[in-house]
Amino acid sequence: MIKAAALCSLLAVVLACGTKKPIASSGGEMRVSAAVRTAVLARVAEQQPQYATFSGRAKTNLTINEKDQYDVTAQVRMVRDEAIWISVTAVMGIEVARLLITPDSIKIINRLRAEYVQKPFSYLHQFVNSDVDFLNIQQLLLGGVAHQLGGDDVTVWQGSYGYVLQKETNGLQYEVRLDNDYQNSYTSIAEPDYGQRLEASYADYQASASNPFPYQMEISIAAPRLTLQSEMKYSKAAYDEKVELPFSIPPRYTEVQ
Repeated sequence: MIKAAALCSLLAVVLACGTKKPIASSGGEMRVSAAVRTAVLARVAEQQPQYATFSGRAKTNLTINEKDQYDVTAQVRMVRDEAIWISVTAVMGIEVARLLITPDSIKIINRLRAEYVQKPFSYLHQFVNSDVDFLNIQQLLLGGVAHQLGGDDVTVWQGSYGYVLQKETNGLQYEVRLDNDYQNSYTSIAEPDYGQRLEASYADYQASASNPFPYQMEISIAAPRLTLQSEMKYSKAAYDEKVELPFSIPPRYTEVQ
């Protein structure tokens, strides 16, 4: 339970790998012209969060392997392009885990087991495509569109609900669905050959400073030895407030290799 709660946000990104299968429309959409594609991508770029810091608090329900359910609270703080800090608390507000993710490293403290993990960010690339990076995690947690979905090789489809962006790069397959306000409502990164898929849905966008933020998120992961569903309901989300990212490992804690 503790590992799942602590790693929920991180796993949502890093369990997705690549595919070599061709990308097709999701059904019912029409492929747009090059001129429309350029205009859509420009609007998408305008919609991406503009901020220096982010802080939020969310009630989170986790379901692991379709049977184990846990209710926790996650505090999420970010310094753009520099650090992601997550504190996970359980009953009575007792912290059970803390994460600090930077472009260079991943650190996790497990309070209940008095253990910690400290690895370079590149450690993830032993398990996932090297195209998965810090920016992917950052965007996922804010409802942003993956930075790989830009350029002339993005395919754009139009449906009654908005647009679909698709791209395959470096072995990874991306799909993002936009509503009629050009906000991200669905993201998928899949690897059918290995039975792995990440899906993230976003809803209840509310204004926060100059950026709309999805107060409801659902993230699901399907892999051969793991299924994970996470429902996050934010009660607070703020941009550009002063944030602190305290992270110190007690001397008595044991490092997990």
